[in-house]
Amino acid sequence: MTKRTRLVGLLASIALNGLAGVSAAHAEKCETPPVIRFSMIPLGDVDREIKRYQPLLKRIEELTGRPVSVVRPTSYASVVEGLLGGSIDIATLGPATYVEARSGDELLTPFATTEKREGAFQVKGPFYHAMLVVLAGSRFADIASLKGAHLALTDPGSTSGSLLPRKQFAPLLGMPLESYFGAISFSGSHAKSAMAVARGQVDAAFVASAQLEEANTSGALPAKQVRVLWKSEPIPLDPFVFRGQLCENLRKEIRSAFLGDAATASLLDLLNGFNATRFIPVDDSHYAGIRKLLDKAPK
Repeated sequence: MTKRTRLVGLLASIALNGLAGVSAAHAEKCETPPVIRFSMIPLGDVDREIKRYQPLLKRIEELTGRPVSVVRPTSYASVVEGLLGGSIDIATLGPATYVEARSGDELLTPFATTEKREGAFQVKGPFYHAMLVVLAGSRFADIASLKGAHLALTDPGSTSGSLLPRKQFAPLLGMPLESYFGAISFSGSHAKSAMAVARGQVDAAFVASAQLEEANTSGALPAKQVRVLWKSEPIPLDPFVFRGQLCENLRKEIRSAFLGDAATASLLDLLNGFNATRFIPVDDSHYAGIRKLLDKAPK
């Protein structure tokens, strides 16, 4: 059983066990937790990510009048489980992870994402790409030369690091990834995949353009050292979501922390760290294309 199959199985199990609770939530009073619990899918160095989010968490505290605590993520699935189980109130999810999670709780609500600046790898706007990358100085000049090579994926729940490689790239090969590459490993995050390529630990990796941009600007993997062999269609950026069971006044205050008039000025350092200009609103319809891909995925 592959890691992706196990993840889908876990999310399906959570969904089956959680649907009764979701239905009951409609009949119950809304929730106003004394402490707002925040988490995020692990894209890179989790400690650095938590530190980066501090200005946003402080702004949420100021606007809601409630303390915010961070639930440290161990995987994409752990964040989904926390949201569906009620132990996480706000989180950032990957597009595919959000769609999977929404199938377990129809009240789960995406409300914001970032608008990125243009860079060496990243397009301007609320989109990104999955990129298949190798070292520029390697013997891998095209996709054909990668047959039998060692490939890194990120996490089974990752859109650009697992779903898109399987659903958009593998059909170009005419076979599953496992049949084309000599070895496939999961790094756990896009940053780790990028570093595995940089250090020669793997031959190639699928990495999100936003994280490649961060690796470029930090100097961890400069653009001149990267050769891009494939790029996906545009993907909507990661949504910030909250549990729909939260009371409307609280949800309104949370939205305002991201999207209010003073949000951009208050969160400028955070946005710069994300190579972004601002937060923008999103809703479920923005992820319809990802849902279509998942509906076609083998169960």
